[in-house]
Amino acid sequence: MTALLEPSSPPPGEKRRSPRLRCLREARCVFNRGYSDLTVLVRNVSATGAKLTGDELFCLPEEFELQMTNAAGARVVRTVKRVWMRGDSMGVLFLEAERALQLAAPEAAAKGGR
Repeated sequence: MTALLEPSSPPPGEKRRSPRLRCLREARCVFNRGYSDLTVLVRNVSATGAKLTGDELFCLPEEFELQMTNAAGARVVRTVKRVWMRGDSMGVLFLEAERALQLAAPEAAAKGGR
């Protein structure tokens, strides 16, 4: 399984801002104020963005939330922006820092409102 997380060697003339790690993680794209979502695969990830693959990427807006599991196994949410799209692949740029996924539990909402 470590083969899925090995850094790729950048080819000559590489333009990426940070090295990418190969991975194969399921993620959820959430958009339309949380009323819509699409399951995708994260094929590689770096400190600044990720490559997503899926069947219906064309229906995603320019900006959306990407919910996935990080390397430590924690669920995280990133706000992302589409930077390129080719067929069933899309490159996204992370617009904000990683944050923990906040699940809407009735008890948590009640405690937060006090």
